[in-house]
Formats: sequence, C-alpha cells, structure tokens
Amino acid sequence: MIDSDLIFGIMASMGEGQYSVSRLMYLTSPFSMSDTSLRTALSRMAARGIVMAEKRGRKAFYTIVTRGKRIGANVALSFAEPDWSSWDGRWWGFLYSLPSAEKALRHRLRTKLEAHRFVSFYPGCWIRPFREEEKIKEKLSGFSVSVNGRLVLLTFPDELTAVEVGGLWQLDSVNDALGRGIKLIEQSERSLERTDPAGAFRLKMETGDQVVKILFGDPLLPPCYLPENWAGGELRRRFTLWEKQVNKAAASFAAGGTI
Repeated sequence: MIDSDLIFGIMASMGEGQYSVSRLMYLTSPFSMSDTSLRTALSRMAARGIVMAEKRGRKAFYTIVTRGKRIGANVALSFAEPDWSSWDGRWWGFLYSLPSAEKALRHRLRTKLEAHRFVSFYPGCWIRPFREEEKIKEKLSGFSVSVNGRLVLLTFPDELTAVEVGGLWQLDSVNDALGRGIKLIEQSERSLERTDPAGAFRLKMETGDQVVKILFGDPLLPPCYLPENWAGGELRRRFTLWEKQVNKAAASFAAGGTI
C-alpha cells in the first residue's frame, strides 16, 4: 500500500473531519512511516485536490476536500448491494472521438470510465446499465466536454445476453477475486485473535485496503447478468461484520495519540 492510499484510507475510515500532522503520525506509526514520508504524501495529496491544509498557529490540519470526497463516495458504492429491481433495460453510453496522438487524454478517459464501472463495448463507445442513484450524468458532465464526448442513453433491440456481459466485464475473473477477498477476511479474523490493538489497526488498514480494492472491481451489474455463484453479496456481508470486529479490537489504539 502506497503512503497516500494509507493516509487517505485512515482519514476516510476514521471520519474525524480534520487531522493534525501529529495525529496522522500517531495513526501511521504501526506502519513505520517517517515524518518526511507523511509530509511528502500530504503535500502531493493537497496538490491533487484530495486534501486541503489549514494552518493554525504552528500546526497544520488536513481535511478531505472535493476530489477526495468524490473518490470516497464512488468507492462507498461498492459496500452496498445495488437495487436493480426497477431497471428498465436502458444503458448509459459514452461516445467519444480522440486523435490517436492523444495518448495521455485517452488514458485519463479510460481511467475515468473504468472508475465509474463502464466497459468498452466498441472503439469509442463505453457502456454501463443505467441506474439513477449512481448519478453518472453529474459525474461525467464536465469531463465530456474536455474529451469531445457525449453521454447518451441506449436501448438494444436485442438485449445483451449474460454471456456477452460476462465477457465484457470478465465476470469470471472478478468473481475469483471476490472469493479471494473472502479468504483475506478469514485470514484476518484468525490473526485478530493473537494481536494487540495497534496490530488490529494495522490489519484494519492493510486487509481493508485489499478488500476495498477487490470490491471496487465489482461492476455492480443487474443480477440477471451475474453467475449463479456470484460472491459479491457474500463478500460485502462478511466485510461489514469483519469491520465491526476489527474496529472493536483496534479501538483503544485509534482513540490514543494527540489531536
């Protein structure tokens, strides 16, 4: 786990609003992060618009701001089972045309669309099932202009089959990863039995980081497209229970340190 991911994970999961450098030094102490590494990572996160620094006398306090909140909200979608009961068969389509020389912009576009669980259907056309709660239009509106793209609603005369959708999103590989996430939680539960509160906090962040990344790989599709043995719901259930368990084990460490 890179330093910025660890810091963001701590700030997002602790939910304290503002964090002094001394508080973050304490919370990162189980990971042997140096003061220099912490300050460097915070500066880079501030430059990317993920956190904001506020000076109070000789102390600096850091807060998650707009871009960081967007990242957190998008990741949080992975923690709840989506409701597709009213899905009407419509799909989002993102259509774009970029010169082949625009490699950097193509990479940005691909990263953005993948982050919102779109998949490439044809060159210049990415798709995702339409669900109002995901607020895709708001999330892509500004970006559409910068890449000469257009977000449209699509319907297919012949509905996509489960085999086609499974191939597009590589659901068998995703399901294997979800199964590995369940095993990671089981291993962490065994480790919790023989660790102290600081060790429990380290488990919370390290195992949590791995499982959250696996959950983020779940494309959150309508059940009609998922394999019968789909492990997404079970991993979310196990993760919720594990998080309560590990938070309790790490509580005395998390409550320590200076503000």
